Amino acid sequence: MFNVYLDPSSYVYLSNEIFKEDTKYNKDNCLLPWRYLKAYCLERGINLNTIDFWQEDKATDSDVYLSHDHKSLFRRAYWHFKKDKRYPIKINLNKFKKRVLFQFEPPIVMPDVYAKFDSVVKNYDEVYFVSRVEGLKCNRLQLYQTYNKEFKEYFNNSNRKFLSIISTNKSPRSLGKFLAQIGSGAGLKYWGYKELFGERIKAINFFSKYNEIDVYGNEWNKLPFFPYWFYKKSIQRAYKGPAQNRHKTMSEYKFSIAFENSIVPGFITERIFDAFYSGTVPIYLGASDIIDYIPKDCFIDMRDFKNYEELRSFLKSLKDSDIENYRKNILNFLASEKFRPFTKEYFVETFVKAVTG
Repeated sequence: MFNVYLDPSSYVYLSNEIFKEDTKYNKDNCLLPWRYLKAYCLERGINLNTIDFWQEDKATDSDVYLSHDHKSLFRRAYWHFKKDKRYPIKINLNKFKKRVLFQFEPPIVMPDVYAKFDSVVKNYDEVYFVSRVEGLKCNRLQLYQTYNKEFKEYFNNSNRKFLSIISTNKSPRSLGKFLAQIGSGAGLKYWGYKELFGERIKAINFFSKYNEIDVYGNEWNKLPFFPYWFYKKSIQRAYKGPAQNRHKTMSEYKFSIAFENSIVPGFITERIFDAFYSGTVPIYLGASDIIDYIPKDCFIDMRDFKNYEELRSFLKSLKDSDIENYRKNILNFLASEKFRPFTKEYFVETFVKAVTG
């Protein structure tokens, strides 16, 4: 038995909160892969806990450190003094037998990590990145998905409306974020890296004019970020409030807007998979190399259309049989080996290999 200490993606997951089922942070059972990981590790003689359980004076020569995203000293200090005193400002990495980084967040969220890639990776013995940004020489890993197959009760729903989007009204830029990145030594190269927050608003605005889209999620009752202030009225017309059950809600629609936060090669999140699980055909925009991972006949590629008018005409032209073909292709993909790199099983196997190799 040896110890692995997880430096989680947020201070809210300290005290092993990330491994708990009955926590408020487990919305839509999103923490299932981490519970699965802890049990998987325990069966293999690995004691996995969050970093606040580590004590330098009690460290052993077999301890392993794994960071879920790299944190700058600036971020650590902010979390410690403003959010949670349990979060360590500085960790003596020399006390660990091995140091591993799993970088899940893309450049738009953590531009400092990408701008200072060479100096960041020197802190670790092994690094895995989700994004395939040019110039990054490291191991590759896909974002793990909670589920491995469709929800039959939702997938088979035949009573469907036209179009939905489930997302949060976020801003890619704020003074606080900007200062945080500058303060942590990041250059401006990755600031606002091909963001798609605004593109979601444009899609909502367009389809809202026809009363053909329903918007779900948080913060949409607030003013969207500049320069989209004047779109608030069209957003409010389409806004239905938070989705209590993401997959059930999505299954009530034929199509769903599945735009990532940014366009980054290799960065594929749960947005397209939530649609798959629900039997909804996603309209995707995000990873520029998406068809390297997911067959093109499983989704509608927004890049195939010059504008939303063209997209709307295409959606309206699809027959029920055409939509059913998309759904059959989705099922085939979820059952294929091509989907395996996205599964929680693949993630935990990679995790254990990283900490034991």
